[in-house]
Amino acid sequence: MHPDLVKAIVLAAITRMPNHSKRQLASSVQERREKAEDALAACVVVELSRRS
Repeated sequence: MHPDLVKAIVLAAITRMPNHSKRQLASSVQERREKAEDALAACVVVELSRRS
């Protein structure tokens, strides 16, 4: 997959994430950050399925 396409998919996924999840991606609390990363991964999967 082309790197620009991957970047576009990740950015689209982040855009669709709730604001509190976006803030938690930069949290110093590891559990919050991991939970937000899981939410981001789920959003990436959704975006990939939309582009297939």
